[in-house]
Amino acid sequence: MAQPDALSFDLLTAREGDFMETIMEELKVVPWAKPLVDDINANGGLKGENKAKLFELRFGYDLHKAGIQPRYEVAGEGDSTLDFGFTSDGRDFLVEMVRLEETKAARAATTTEEFADGITMVKRHLSSTAEDSRQSPEGETLKAVERICQKLEKDGKPHKFSLPKSVTHVLLVDVRTLFNGGDVWDRLHVGLGGDKVPPAFRHYYKGNLISGVFDPKTNVKGATEARERLHFIGFVNENTYEAGAFGAAIQFVANPSLFKTAEEARAALAGWPLGKPDILNARVKQAPAHLLKLADAMSNLKVSEAAELSKFLKAKWGIPAADAGGTD
Repeated sequence: MAQPDALSFDLLTAREGDFMETIMEELKVVPWAKPLVDDINANGGLKGENKAKLFELRFGYDLHKAGIQPRYEVAGEGDSTLDFGFTSDGRDFLVEMVRLEETKAARAATTTEEFADGITMVKRHLSSTAEDSRQSPEGETLKAVERICQKLEKDGKPHKFSLPKSVTHVLLVDVRTLFNGGDVWDRLHVGLGGDKVPPAFRHYYKGNLISGVFDPKTNVKGATEARERLHFIGFVNENTYEAGAFGAAIQFVANPSLFKTAEEARAALAGWPLGKPDILNARVKQAPAHLLKLADAMSNLKVSEAAELSKFLKAKWGIPAADAGGTD
């Protein structure tokens, strides 16, 4: 592998490289994958500059292992192409993929320190009080919103995704460089905006609350097209590299402009082949674990026992028993 950049935290790890070597060998003669594998090899193989293509290949590989035959580089809006098209469980999907590369600001906030024993420490400090406001968590959040939106517009025209019909449109975003993968609140902030997360997790840039990709207040390049054409952003933070791991690394944010209800959003991802999709703003509400455990235990009661328990609880809580008798 190529020597990593001393100021970069966006590394092609040994585990990732080993896994990709196995994948490339397995897929090199598979029709849909051959052009992608050939392209990676032509550009130097397993090196950092190919991380975007390797990201695509890992997704395609897990589709392949799930029994899906994807189409690679399918026609998109205008003269653009989308990375993948496929059908799963009777539903059609179009998927575009993008990596959030390290920003110039993040690299500028990175320094090295050499110690007497020859060890070099690399440090990155993003601070809300940085002299350069771009070298901050707020600056990184804003840049992520901008980069995602920009995928949907080119030269002032819609790009990649057409207006939605019966096909589900998904943009998968590799977020390993955003706060080391970030968390749920980072993804909701980028996808929906700061007013959709608790106050403690909100980011303000130069005094203004940062809006998200799907927020009507966002007016950066491509934001309108994202709201009109993109059903889901899938935030991908891979921690393991093995067959079947890609799906579990995705958390989705649904576009509120295209779905009236959480049920509609879940239906649009029905048939997703890489495990049950986790849609952060359309999760099924579940009872607390202790209540589920209690309900499970009570399900073993006999009818007579349940009736006695009901009487006991009413007495304990001071609820008057219903008058079982009629009037004379």
